Amino acid sequence: MDRHPWHCTAAHDSGDWQGRWRASRGLRVRRTLSPVSDPPRADGRYRAIVVGSGMAGLFAALEASALGPVLLVTKGELHEGSTRHAQGGIAAAIGPDDSTEQHLKDTIAAGAGLVDEAMARILVESAPRRIRDLERYGVSFDSEGASRAFGREGAHRNARVLHARGDRTGAAITTALAEQVESGRIVVREHTLATEVLLENGRTVGVRALDQGDGTACVFESDAVVLATGGAGAAFSHTTNPPVATGDGIALAFAAGAEVTDLEFYQFHPTAFRQPGAPPFLISEALRGEGAVLRNDGGEAFMSRYHELADLAPRDVVARAMVAEMRAAGSDHVWLDCTALDRVDPI
Repeated sequence: MDRHPWHCTAAHDSGDWQGRWRASRGLRVRRTLSPVSDPPRADGRYRAIVVGSGMAGLFAALEASALGPVLLVTKGELHEGSTRHAQGGIAAAIGPDDSTEQHLKDTIAAGAGLVDEAMARILVESAPRRIRDLERYGVSFDSEGASRAFGREGAHRNARVLHARGDRTGAAITTALAEQVESGRIVVREHTLATEVLLENGRTVGVRALDQGDGTACVFESDAVVLATGGAGAAFSHTTNPPVATGDGIALAFAAGAEVTDLEFYQFHPTAFRQPGAPPFLISEALRGEGAVLRNDGGEAFMSRYHELADLAPRDVVARAMVAEMRAAGSDHVWLDCTALDRVDPI
């Protein structure tokens, strides 16, 4: 594997590349190819280009590499992204007392009537196979003796959430997948910002990108492009997402003519650390799955007044209940009471 730009023959593009770089970070939405002259093309053609290096991007690159040469482009470092910050686990109906039908029912119920059932069925039926794929790529999920360890988290009526290294599931998955990517099967370009999906006669033919280190513009050619850039939590003033979550892929897809949908559905994790002068960070839902209880400023455990699943209600219900309790008390926080937990694993 080579992360260096030797295989890109591009030089500085004519004109104000810095101005275009600033604009490309905002990813102007347009439906035609850029009017500026094309930069030189990189040597060779890839079977696929994957944009993004979270779990989805790393996994897609590994799977696509069986079909031919793959280029992975990421605007940060290979290990950056939301995945490595994820504390909670992955839900899959693989336990002895579970089923995909029950997982589907829980998923639809949590969606409050807005779930596309066909898509949800693909999700829950594919989950066991994806767990096996992750294990094949080196992810080791936690166990209890000879059996898998399952946790229970919000909106799930069964314990079906697998974790890796306790509440460091995202980091464990990222590490395992990145090691596979770095094994030499995939070309990686870090600190390279994809600014446009290139089309010819309505078909994807590659990606225009910018090296953020020296401003070098490149065109990479491929038979297919996979956009796996994650969400856009960083567009909001309060988020537990990392700064790289700026919705680039959504804008790139829309500019290339893709249809986008459900952009109003941004999920905010209900529980994050709150202390003046300290940066916020996500507090895993797994704590409530193990017995932690939300309490208002008066010390009352309030979630049972809002949902039958109490502290394990769907996240939107929990978030609204927390806001209601804070407004009622004139407070800027609620409490997460962890005194009932049997143990806390050291970091």
